Amino acid sequence: MVFDGLILQRVLAEISDLPGQQLRQIYQIGRSEFFFKFSKRGIEISIDPSSPYIIENNRNQNSQSIETPFSLFLRRHINGFFLTEIVQIDMDRITRLDFEGRDAFGERNRYSVIAEFIGPGSNIMILDEENRILQVFREMISSKRTLARNLEYYPPECPGKSLRDMSKDKIVSTLLQSTDILSKATMKSFTGFSRATAENIVGFLQTEDVVPVGLREERLDEVAEFLMSLSRYTDGKSLFVIEGAKGVEISPVPLDHKGRCEKVGASEAIRRAIRSSGAETEVERRKLSIARKIDKSSKRLFKLIDKLETELSEVENYKEFRKYGELITANLYKLRERKETVELEDWETGKKVEISLDSRLTPSENAQLFFKYYSKSMRKEIQLKRRLRTLRDESNYLEQLKEMVLQAESLEDIREFSCELEEAGIKRKDKIDKKRKKRSQKSGPRVFERDGFRFLVGRNNIENDEITKKASKDDIWFHARGIPGAHVILKKAGREITPDAIFYGSLLAAKYSRGRQSGKVDVTHTEVRNVKKPKGAKPGMVTYRKSESITVDLTKEMVGRD
Repeated sequence: MVFDGLILQRVLAEISDLPGQQLRQIYQIGRSEFFFKFSKRGIEISIDPSSPYIIENNRNQNSQSIETPFSLFLRRHINGFFLTEIVQIDMDRITRLDFEGRDAFGERNRYSVIAEFIGPGSNIMILDEENRILQVFREMISSKRTLARNLEYYPPECPGKSLRDMSKDKIVSTLLQSTDILSKATMKSFTGFSRATAENIVGFLQTEDVVPVGLREERLDEVAEFLMSLSRYTDGKSLFVIEGAKGVEISPVPLDHKGRCEKVGASEAIRRAIRSSGAETEVERRKLSIARKIDKSSKRLFKLIDKLETELSEVENYKEFRKYGELITANLYKLRERKETVELEDWETGKKVEISLDSRLTPSENAQLFFKYYSKSMRKEIQLKRRLRTLRDESNYLEQLKEMVLQAESLEDIREFSCELEEAGIKRKDKIDKKRKKRSQKSGPRVFERDGFRFLVGRNNIENDEITKKASKDDIWFHARGIPGAHVILKKAGREITPDAIFYGSLLAAKYSRGRQSGKVDVTHTEVRNVKKPKGAKPGMVTYRKSESITVDLTKEMVGRD
């Protein structure tokens, strides 16, 4: 995603009403993403090297922040302070947010938060009034610049010049000094222009992309005037968006030369570009990390199941041992010598049966040995089947757990899996006191409403158990048949259940199941009275009876929250 100085300029224009608002809370919502919640609105800052950005974000962020030394430092120093100014430094990809307020001792203090959106060098830090770095997210030490605590902050060197105070003639003369083609000359000569933006300027103006000295004077004047207008267009709050072969492209310059483009708010345009690029959010990173750990545990289970199934196949003919023992015992009167084999008639089939013996033992001792093999093999079969049943249940549970984790929509949703992951051995137990765990609030099930009916959808397996356990016996329970997924409860509330309500409940169960990507999903539904949780069963695992099924085609249906 392109995020240059001109795009930053548009975002800052969009949030220009932030100064004067109080900073209510700071959340670190990802490995390198932060959310600043002000009195009336908020901003999200990402310093991820692959996709740095700042956008307006009105998310209702009430979940706990990721606790890192940097997020704690920010919260301790500027939480409750007022934003006095937000500026862009020299049209570069750097913004400064100035805060003023009183500390816990009543002393008035001023701090600045610097956010640099410069690719691999993206960073965020807090400065004191003397421009010294108090804390920095990523300490950097190089021959060109050092960012570390107690050192004075200075921005990175930029070879380009700022256009903000340049006249048209000065812009023309600067371009004429370059031996590069126009787009590259623009990018190198002036601060704030990415290669994509510079090329889009040339395309929009329909100017030849040649060395500036090769342009006619009037064309060069036109380019200079356009560049000057871009640098001074500080009230512009929009960007241009176009859907291309490589995804969504955003630009501060109209993209009509590339096709039909759309003009949208700067923050919304950036959000579209982020979604299009497939950049992983912290939520996605954590979900996939947990899913990989679950897959690792599942793989170990599969190996153990295969081993036990092999052992079971080796003892499955144990009943023959009893038959051999019985045949030998019935014929002891004529088995006088110790032999390696005997051939005896099976009285049930009338066929001759050849039996291998231990020649060191008497026929009677061989018979007792076969009975011993029979008893031992029978006990082993019982143990193996019991163990396999437990392991298969555990394997099914891990598949269910993985599916519920992949459905998580927020960091808070993921945190609520902690207990399950600890019990399943996927995650180490946190050393958190029980009182703190008890105080942590749960987000609760997803709630949907349709035609006056209320539907509850579990966010995790423990919640699946809770909504099913607390449901009335005549409420309707839904679940995708034969595949992992969420429990869905349709609250009857004394009303007559309609076919549309059954269909919508089935639609929700299909959407929140592993089958959501496959199109058609079979969904089972029954009254809650028919759903039972077996003793000792894992969270979310139930049995049911007297059910009906409906097939949902997710390719034709849309599920929206009313």
